[in-house]
Amino acid sequence: MVTEATARFSDQQLNRLFEAILVNDVAKDHVTLPETIPASFTDDVVRDCFEISHELWARQVDRRILVALVDHLVLSADLNSRERVNFKHIRAKFKHMRFACVLYTTRHQSPILFKSMTTLMGHVQDAFRNGHSLKTRLYALALRIMIISPCWRMMERELSRMKQETGAAFEEYLRKQISTLSDSLHADRMTAHHFHALRKIISRQVSFFDDYRTIFPDNRSDTMARYLSDLNGRMGRMHDDLVLQHAQGKQDYHKCQFTLDTALREKLNGLVHQYPMRRE
Repeated sequence: MVTEATARFSDQQLNRLFEAILVNDVAKDHVTLPETIPASFTDDVVRDCFEISHELWARQVDRRILVALVDHLVLSADLNSRERVNFKHIRAKFKHMRFACVLYTTRHQSPILFKSMTTLMGHVQDAFRNGHSLKTRLYALALRIMIISPCWRMMERELSRMKQETGAAFEEYLRKQISTLSDSLHADRMTAHHFHALRKIISRQVSFFDDYRTIFPDNRSDTMARYLSDLNGRMGRMHDDLVLQHAQGKQDYHKCQFTLDTALREKLNGLVHQYPMRRE
């Protein structure tokens, strides 16, 4: 458990990080990559990025508020506009911490309980947004069970036991992710499921640069974050459309293939071609 006495980052830094998270999927025209992409990171950078993500979650997610929101959902299957924003913000901090586990730890995976809770929060949010009362209540009830105090303490222990990567291993992980993206772009067509996997690569990258530029602010990391946010937003909108087509029975999410938008493919190729694939 992170307390004020053990905290390494200020409230201002945590607030600045969260402000970046809130716009990390906003598409903007005419954004460009920095002349050189930061790609060399020390062990301390990896540790600091993990810890600021952890502190954001541990210090700014109030379990009591989440309990109240979930209890309301169990009873009424809906939230008012203010409550929806509160739920969205809590979920955003969960998602960012999940990305931190995947990015910065040796297993490159989120702990099972934390991952399950984050996923379930997404199901709850989708259900009440779409007006599915029964699904909302069922998912909220399951979430209510998961946020009882013993489960919450287990989740805190899971996170505290995560072992962080070295800087060199983290760099290699990022390069492998870009290599996977590059290989996928060689194909003319892909399924929605495959596209979603590519979007997760971009989402992780933007999550990292949000951490990095909060702790080590400079123009390169800001420019990189804006470029990735633009990609993340464009891919997010496209994925939402693919999910809708699947729900309407127009296109199977796992089997039907589509041609990637030319402008988006060019932006992804720009990232791939400029990314340094060897240690600086």
